[in-house]
Amino acid sequence: MDNPLSKLALDYWYHVLMVTCFFVFLLSAAGVLKLLPVAPMIAISAGGFFVGLGEWINHPLQSAIIPLGVIQGHPRKSSVLGVLFVVCGIGFIAFGVYRFVR
Repeated sequence: MDNPLSKLALDYWYHVLMVTCFFVFLLSAAGVLKLLPVAPMIAISAGGFFVGLGEWINHPLQSAIIPLGVIQGHPRKSSVLGVLFVVCGIGFIAFGVYRFVR
């Protein structure tokens, strides 16, 4: 049986942000990060995850056929759902930072 993490491709910054925030969320919720307050860290990591998810939605795979072949890329193409996730993520991050410094 193959390891599912071996096929995890972290090619873009928003993928790395999502994975990092997911693990910080799990470590905070489990109480492993004892030096940091739990509630603000959960809010900040959830916000970072939502920002990464929104950016992933805003960077869909786009292809173009040219005479020499096919060009593929992930240029930014904003969508309502992607921007909504980014705004919610920024709100969670702001709330977490506010709770952290208060």
